[in-house]
Amino acid sequence: MKSLFSRDKTRNRSFSLTGPAGVLLLMVVPTLLRLFLIGRFDLGNDEAHYYMYAVHPDFSFFDHPLMIGLLISRGMEWWGQNEFGVRFFAPVLFFLASLILALIAWKLFPSWPYVLTVLTLLNAVPLFGLLGSTLMLPDDPLTVFWLLYLLIFLDAVRLHPTLSIAGRAGVWALLGTLFGLALLSKYNAVLLPLITFGILFKERTLRPMLREPWPWAGLGLGLLIAWPLFYWNGIHQGASFLFQARHGLGGFSFNWVSFYQMVLGQIGYVSPILWTMVLASFFVTFRSGSPFPKDEDGLRARIVFWFSLGPLVFFNIVGVFHPILPHWPALGYLSALLLLAAVYQKTKEESFRKWTRAGVALGAGMIVVVLLQVTTNMIVLPGSFPRHVRLKETSPYLEVRYRPVPRWVDITNDLFGFKRLARHLEKEGETDPKKWWFYDSDHFNTADELAFYLHAPDRTLCLVQGPTQFDFWTPPSKFMGGNGIFVSTDKYPTDPRSLYPAGTFRDIVAEPPYAIYRRGHLARIFYVYRLIGLEHLPWQKGERAQ
Repeated sequence: MKSLFSRDKTRNRSFSLTGPAGVLLLMVVPTLLRLFLIGRFDLGNDEAHYYMYAVHPDFSFFDHPLMIGLLISRGMEWWGQNEFGVRFFAPVLFFLASLILALIAWKLFPSWPYVLTVLTLLNAVPLFGLLGSTLMLPDDPLTVFWLLYLLIFLDAVRLHPTLSIAGRAGVWALLGTLFGLALLSKYNAVLLPLITFGILFKERTLRPMLREPWPWAGLGLGLLIAWPLFYWNGIHQGASFLFQARHGLGGFSFNWVSFYQMVLGQIGYVSPILWTMVLASFFVTFRSGSPFPKDEDGLRARIVFWFSLGPLVFFNIVGVFHPILPHWPALGYLSALLLLAAVYQKTKEESFRKWTRAGVALGAGMIVVVLLQVTTNMIVLPGSFPRHVRLKETSPYLEVRYRPVPRWVDITNDLFGFKRLARHLEKEGETDPKKWWFYDSDHFNTADELAFYLHAPDRTLCLVQGPTQFDFWTPPSKFMGGNGIFVSTDKYPTDPRSLYPAGTFRDIVAEPPYAIYRRGHLARIFYVYRLIGLEHLPWQKGERAQ
């Protein structure tokens, strides 16, 4: 947008792309494009898993709370069981998040060029402008409630001394409600009260609020609203809490590979230049004070700073000792865009502005490349890459050893294949429920995709030894004596003949592998096995669901 490349020189015009019209266009046009795109590629592994939430409604789930399932259920109710129906709320929620972020920006820095800069940065970060706006993930509703919380909190701390008792109670009740809804979206919401009470404790002018009952009552209300989460865990021996504790915090040991994956993953998701500029904006804010106008005491800047730094510090500290996914600290980067845009607008250093513009160009370019890769497969990975290079004294003087490049290195391949596999199985007669009672896989994400594309959510299992969400859905004991189809992929290749102990099935028959091609290039391989006669359950799977 023009606001990121020049000062507001058209302020007196009745219509200007650096004014309200530009803000509206920057929210509406990308939303329409995303709505056009979301039905044009297969579900990702995680999205198929959340589809299973929608068709198995419950108070909560093993992996995440219930909000994502409710939204997908409503989307499919309106648009059908298809990719568009599953993803419908992704661009809609991103539009709402953009609107709320624009309101926060206006509150902090009432200038149209600033608001446009914030929205331009938001759409240029691949983590938000692509992943968070086209894929249906628990982060989508969490982002909306997180930003609403920040919007209300900024006013709450400023107006609190002037409010009546009823007004204070109302504000904290609203904040508590948003916290509860955020917690029903994703566990990351636990950071909201930690950041809130940390700010109240750290700021001397706000510390008296801790002696009032209202912040604590708001916290209690939020936990009360999130009661389905606690109820589900209560009747399932805290299964989700224990899983998340192990998944997010357990097994502390430093590993260089995991550390580099964590750092490089975040750099890639944010884009290298913008990631660097976010860190630079932290430094400038810390050194020079608030970049926001009418913020003489710097309180608003510090609030935004801690809403940014909280998730970044928490998850990156965890990531030093335990592997994390690169998108976990996303809310920290989201809040940090407010600081980066303000520093960009306020600074007189042209180099900072040039690098920020370069970051926007790079981030937008990365998004375009990924979209082209999804739609056209324009980048074909080589079959192998040099693994070992050594100079020799005799001919040939250069010895090169190669290693195959796994096809799943191109992550867009994960968005293709299961729909074609379903057609293949149907053609081979392996979708007749009278002959093939169930479908099975060793990996829950593969099982989820089978359930969606074979329209068999109640006939799909993940029969493995460790606990999965499938343990709380369809008990495999109902398929005793029946035949099934087992599927694994070249990303997670497993032969059920070695996975299951002898006697689990009467026989297991391997079918020819089914290859998926994109524009004539091999993208992935499915391995299909016929499971003949389920005779014994090697692990007590599904007993929790009975």
